[in-house]
Amino acid sequence: MIGDMTKAVNMCHDIQVSLGNKSVTEYESIPELGMMVRLALHIRGLPQIPYENLKLVADYFLQIHPVIIRNIIKDLAEIDFLKIDSEGGTIKSILPTVPYFDDVYTQIGKYAQPDKNFNEHEQLIIEILSRLSNAPASRGALYEIGAEKKLTQKALKIGTEGGFLVEREARGKKIMLSPAYFMDNAEVYADLVATSGAKQIRKINELLKKNQGWPLSLIEYRSKISKSEINPEEVNLLKRLAQDGAVKPPSITTSHAGITYFMFTPTPGNVRLHPGKKEIYERALAIVSAVRQGQLLPREYAIKSPQAILHALRRRGYLNASTEAFEQYKRLSLLHICTLQHSGRGFYEVRLTETEENYEALDIAISLIETGDVANIEIDERARIALKKDSLEYIESMRSSIVLRERENISLSPEQKEEIDNLMLAGSA
Repeated sequence: MIGDMTKAVNMCHDIQVSLGNKSVTEYESIPELGMMVRLALHIRGLPQIPYENLKLVADYFLQIHPVIIRNIIKDLAEIDFLKIDSEGGTIKSILPTVPYFDDVYTQIGKYAQPDKNFNEHEQLIIEILSRLSNAPASRGALYEIGAEKKLTQKALKIGTEGGFLVEREARGKKIMLSPAYFMDNAEVYADLVATSGAKQIRKINELLKKNQGWPLSLIEYRSKISKSEINPEEVNLLKRLAQDGAVKPPSITTSHAGITYFMFTPTPGNVRLHPGKKEIYERALAIVSAVRQGQLLPREYAIKSPQAILHALRRRGYLNASTEAFEQYKRLSLLHICTLQHSGRGFYEVRLTETEENYEALDIAISLIETGDVANIEIDERARIALKKDSLEYIESMRSSIVLRERENISLSPEQKEEIDNLMLAGSA
């Protein structure tokens, strides 16, 4: 049985986005819940949407087939995520009512709890992906979950063919990874798991998630991430992750602390981080690094609350002048996130460059510090722009080159093929 329905719905979304137009006959609830999440995330905050526009955008951008969209809309209406305007049996438009301050995954998880039953194939793949979201694992370790060997083999085959599992070989071992969480430098992670197992990577990532942007020099000096101790082997593991680019740490150079690298959990893969959001995410990491520098490695006056500083910057658009600001926020000015205004005697005021991207980067930075997680980085802004358009012509122009999209299927196992052949022979007898 699945315990954490919020995490299960997260996995459903990752699977469905990875599958795209592929279909898996073994999956029943996963596609529906994944599509519900995907559509809810993209319509949140939008005005009324004509149904014909919605069908085209959902099909072209979100891989939700027109045949299915009506059921997905009705499911979302059941949990008050939208209102349907219909005439007779014809849907004319929908009005999104997805709450801003409620987690979409949690709310859909509550809806799924009493009504949706995951079959054994779905329960197993969700369990596998939940484990791989924390750390890669050897293929052999996944057979120890407790499912039948044949069922596990099929789950791994579907996962690799569907693109939501990746297999790498290192030191003679087969290592399984989730591309949603460990796609960048997969070979580095595979080698580390093959060498020392997944336990240390899991521990390091869990600590970094609670303390995003912690300075590597401080971790090395104190053998701690925040208040949690780590041993010399784990410190070396963290240094290797940074050196090999597996976590791509941002850096800040100051006259008093030299070059400081700031550690984060691995950059999400394209399933969780839409390519169009990558630059915004990198800006968010730079923002977190700047306030961590001021909090943990100041020249003289430490920031007491990074959250309060970032909330103030977002609310007011500026930070009061200080003598620490120039070195601390210089990189943000180079990234066009803010400007530094000299006010005399070494004091600089930080002023936010007010763009939609910078506000979004600030929101992500706040979320990284407060929860360790980020939201809305999986959203395709092109889909939202298309949904806002009044005319079908705009959407049609974007998909004019596509007359018919081929729907792929994950290949059947030999046993399934034999079963179908037997059914056909029995029917023709």
